[in-house]
Amino acid sequence: MDNKFRSAPYMDKAKELLSKMTLTEKIGQLVLFGSFKHNRLDSLKEGKIGSFLNIPDVKTANEVQRIAVEETRLGIPLLIGHDVVHGDRTMFPVPLAGSASFDLEKIEKAEMIAAKEAYYEGINWIYSPMIDIARDPRWGRIAEGAGEDKFYGSKVAAARVRGFQTINPDTGNPYTAACFKHYCGYGLSEAGRDYEACDIGERTLYGEYLPVYKAASDAGSMTCMSSFNTLNGVPVSGSRYYLTELLREKWGFEGAVVSDWESVMELIYHRVTGSDAESASVALKAGCDIDMHSGVYEAHLESLAANDPELIEAIDTSVLRVLCVKIALGLFEDPYRDEDNAKYFLTEEHRAVSRDLAENCMVLLKNEDGILPIKRDGKKWLLTGPLADAKRENMGIWGGRGDPETIVTIKAALEKEAGISLEYVKGCAPEVDEDTVGDGKEEFANALELANNCDGIIYVCGEPCQWAGEGGGRVDLSLGDLQSEYLEELKKAGKPIVTVLLTARPLAVQNVHDLSDAVLLGWQGGVELGNAVKTLLMGDKSPSGRLPVTFPRHTGQIPLYYANLSGGRPRWKYPRRYRDCDSSPLYPFGFGLTYGNVEYSPVTLDKTEIGMNDTVTATVTVKNTSDVAIKEVVQVYFRDIVSSVATPEKLLCGFEKIDLGAGEEKTVSFTFKPEDFAFIGTDLKPVVEPGTFVLFIGGDCTTENYASFDLI
Repeated sequence: MDNKFRSAPYMDKAKELLSKMTLTEKIGQLVLFGSFKHNRLDSLKEGKIGSFLNIPDVKTANEVQRIAVEETRLGIPLLIGHDVVHGDRTMFPVPLAGSASFDLEKIEKAEMIAAKEAYYEGINWIYSPMIDIARDPRWGRIAEGAGEDKFYGSKVAAARVRGFQTINPDTGNPYTAACFKHYCGYGLSEAGRDYEACDIGERTLYGEYLPVYKAASDAGSMTCMSSFNTLNGVPVSGSRYYLTELLREKWGFEGAVVSDWESVMELIYHRVTGSDAESASVALKAGCDIDMHSGVYEAHLESLAANDPELIEAIDTSVLRVLCVKIALGLFEDPYRDEDNAKYFLTEEHRAVSRDLAENCMVLLKNEDGILPIKRDGKKWLLTGPLADAKRENMGIWGGRGDPETIVTIKAALEKEAGISLEYVKGCAPEVDEDTVGDGKEEFANALELANNCDGIIYVCGEPCQWAGEGGGRVDLSLGDLQSEYLEELKKAGKPIVTVLLTARPLAVQNVHDLSDAVLLGWQGGVELGNAVKTLLMGDKSPSGRLPVTFPRHTGQIPLYYANLSGGRPRWKYPRRYRDCDSSPLYPFGFGLTYGNVEYSPVTLDKTEIGMNDTVTATVTVKNTSDVAIKEVVQVYFRDIVSSVATPEKLLCGFEKIDLGAGEEKTVSFTFKPEDFAFIGTDLKPVVEPGTFVLFIGGDCTTENYASFDLI
């Protein structure tokens, strides 16, 4: 469904404003500074600044808006942006974690609350969603996206855009403008290092990486952020092809494009321009409307335009785009926010939504002999690990304006559980660093003694939020020496070990899997982290998250993802790909356990042969054979048996999360059109070819429950 942002309803007013503007005022609309400083007040009053980000509070936001509206010649309000990545004051699970819910309504609702809180901060522009497809978890920013799959990533991108641009019932306008990023291809950052080159074959780029950006545009995103990387050798922020020919002319995007931080000036560092002035000219003509913080538009566009009619035309076009966004947000009628705003943040409703998303996105990875859920029988459990009582470390990447003191830790939650007895010791830090006294193992002996006197161990380990996000690349995705050695020490007690793994990205934790009786992936789960973990550990709800990204056994397997080409020597015939590691993933895409047992009937199709204008419906019956209520994510994958170019062995094409009561069964159907099975041909256009197709339906990407049909 096409819900693109359309500029036509706002264009007449924008053109009327444009006709009154001086060249200086026009350029001012294209200037964004990343901080508010009082020495910029004169420039603001002269109409030389159109946007800010990182405004510290609503009082300052109102102050700068008042100057723009009441003290400039034309009274044009400001766009005020902020990185609201997984909540404003109410922290939600990080985006990759939220995506594990496979529940688009819950994801959209979380972003609606984030937008609403941001609105009352004075923010009207959110630099999210980050929607880059990422298949290399060494890259710290994988945590900000929806994982490795284009189909699911596109669905999540659209849901997040809708959430951010929820209509405020009091004004009839969106709370905020979404800004999808990083357009385009930044998830390909070489070797998982931020700011590096991105290179990929064009068929894979068009088929696997670009669709998510189009989905965000089609969902109505009002703005887009151009990335600071090169893509196949071309810096995107200076590329007319990516910013104009593809984004606007082919996809029909009508919103505004803002550069990533200083990426216009950084064209010099790519060595495609020789001066700041040239960078400004190249970027604007390419279609980058707003220069974020580098100041090169402010410094050079006016002098350049004096001798360049083409540049003047480009300036006018960009100004109209920016004005249309401001008009669509209702900023001319509603520029100010209530400064008595504490009542809008961290409400009980908001916390409940965060907890609900957390409970739905946590993934049960192992449950040997049904050790979980923990019985309320008064037995004693040792709670231990560096993240069991950590607040700041569990804030999540890009913590927004959140306060670590608002985080409910796992220790705080379990201490309120009357059904068990609890001992606690931290045991170790996440790693040995410059602040560590000794070797970091000082509590090992005490912890082992406590463990010997307990009936079981809950070990909370993983990755502090400071390890991930921007600049959070890692060459080793293991748990690390200290946490791993501590787990080995705990194992000596011979007691059942339930590991709660807190992380913002996939880790290579074969040792955790082997040494633990149960593993619950709790992610970086937001303000209600502890309560959500307790709910699942104690069995008040069954875990229902599924992995939106593959977990490797070893960092050396990366990149590892499910949508592989078969290859001339397929894996089923030549399974050994490494001498020192199983080549299969530790946990595959779509994987996740529950406390119940699920059986799938064979797949049935309403037709075994369809034409190019027909549809095919696939149906399964899903039965919960256990005595506990669960949720199951029914997943559909397809395979094109013979195609003119090599295509992946399986691709996700549908999913539905269903509730199943004890002993309940449900029939689930999915209907597809031939274009749902298209691939990118050698001409870089989607093509659907006649032939045999297979539809697989099951609980993760490894399912072999299938039926086939012919497309004629």
